[in-house]
Amino acid sequence: MNLEDAANLGELLGGLAILATMMFGIRQIIELNKTKEKEAARDLANIFSSPMYQTGLSLLLNKFSEDFTMKDATKFNRTELDAMSYMAYNMNSVAMMTFNRQLSFTSVAQFMQPVNTIMGKRLRVFIRMVRENAKALLQDDRVDEVLFDYTLWLLDRMDELPAPEAPVNILHANWKP
Repeated sequence: MNLEDAANLGELLGGLAILATMMFGIRQIIELNKTKEKEAARDLANIFSSPMYQTGLSLLLNKFSEDFTMKDATKFNRTELDAMSYMAYNMNSVAMMTFNRQLSFTSVAQFMQPVNTIMGKRLRVFIRMVRENAKALLQDDRVDEVLFDYTLWLLDRMDELPAPEAPVNILHANWKP
């Protein structure tokens, strides 16, 4: 082997090493993204299973109706109002992170679509009431532009999703771990 062939072989091996390093780096990035998505899903589960969030959902389901008014809201005690606010603000935070692609829409929809199906209209009523109250207190019509706007965006996106073909336990009855 002459000097020129050895130099060409060295360049080829150097190029292959760079290519292998790039492929390894891409694989690491893909694995990191998968890990982040799993961690985010666990964080969502923790938020949605917190007692305060569950209390807010329970109030929305059991004490709210689609014709609920501010007068009806005065019957709630401070703890109930705090739970409703906690639920709504956390939902808005989740929606904001979903919009900014920090959370997977697929994961968020798996958690939220059943809630939206059952209580989406009531949640919209609650948001309308909070906005009306904030406008009255702040004397500012811009409240509609900023307060819970991401929650409404997320609810709208979930309304666009097709309804599930069947309950998950039936749809995936043959799934094995």
